[in-house]
Amino acid sequence: MRYCIAANWKMHLYPAEAEALFLALRDAWQEAPLSNLPGIIFPPVLYLQRLSDLRQGSPLQIGAQNGYPGEFGAYTGEVSMAQLAAVGTQWVLVGHSERRQYFGEGEAFLREKILSAQQRGLSVLYCVGETQAQRSAGQTFSVLTSQLEGVLRDTPIAWSRFALAYEPVWAIGTGLNATATQAQEAHAFLRAQLRTYGAPADTIPILYGGSLKPENAAELFAQPEVDGGLVGGASLKTESFLAIAKALLQKLPVS
Repeated sequence: MRYCIAANWKMHLYPAEAEALFLALRDAWQEAPLSNLPGIIFPPVLYLQRLSDLRQGSPLQIGAQNGYPGEFGAYTGEVSMAQLAAVGTQWVLVGHSERRQYFGEGEAFLREKILSAQQRGLSVLYCVGETQAQRSAGQTFSVLTSQLEGVLRDTPIAWSRFALAYEPVWAIGTGLNATATQAQEAHAFLRAQLRTYGAPADTIPILYGGSLKPENAAELFAQPEVDGGLVGGASLKTESFLAIAKALLQKLPVS
């Protein structure tokens, strides 16, 4: 699964809206050529069970935006990795910049999340990215190195259930996006870093996220190291998300 597209709905949509959007996407993914493109939907946790039920027979997969390490415990308000797996969730996001910024999640805790998720059969989409201040200071690569090292060093990763998302913090929800050159440089660097941890780097998806929309998707996806997208705001409308997905189809091998 080198190429894939993912939708992060964040804290958006009422139940009927979420169901209607998912059903529209599910129907679109039933038909070729989209049926050949791996797609992951990350809805609010309230909708995981319902969408997992609705996805039966669909190539679309369901992911959680967050999860707590372990099975049970006195952690009011949290949902564990074991509970996520029990309701049919297949993926979990770990390390999104909003979790780092607003909830103080650092690499040691993120490493626990990754290990716990994979122990319960979940696949992990791990997010990394630098702030505007860090990019301006020429620290992009050192930040990415630190974010990988903190979770991957001496960690038994199931690489077949691991993917990366490069999300420059300065491009998330700002209307700005990395240029094609910036994205290519960051993705190539991340793939080289994965090799240092013994990963089969050429098979691991590295997705771009950060103000990804139909207008810039084709240019970003044309870069050889950009394997797809983690789409935020543009994933909340059927037409825009499908347009981005169809731009990625150009990278799929011709069967």
